[in-house]
Amino acid sequence: MARKWQLLTTLSDAPSAEALAQVLRAEGIAVRVASEAYMLGQAVPCRILVDAAQSSQARWTLSQRSFSDEELVSMATGEQPP
Repeated sequence: MARKWQLLTTLSDAPSAEALAQVLRAEGIAVRVASEAYMLGQAVPCRILVDAAQSSQARWTLSQRSFSDEELVSMATGEQPP
């Protein structure tokens, strides 16, 4: 059965989007990151899409966590924020 994807949020860059996707996956949520970037590292908005059947769970998970851009980049790169 094919999944129906629903937009959860949009982030400003790929590292932040991938970090948030990892958090959602750890909660058992099916997630995809979609962007129009043509080169790795290109700064373009990235959409976080989740399985429509899990969208309520994803929104709840997102509401329970408040990440700054610096925290998302830190999770994505493993570097500690300043």
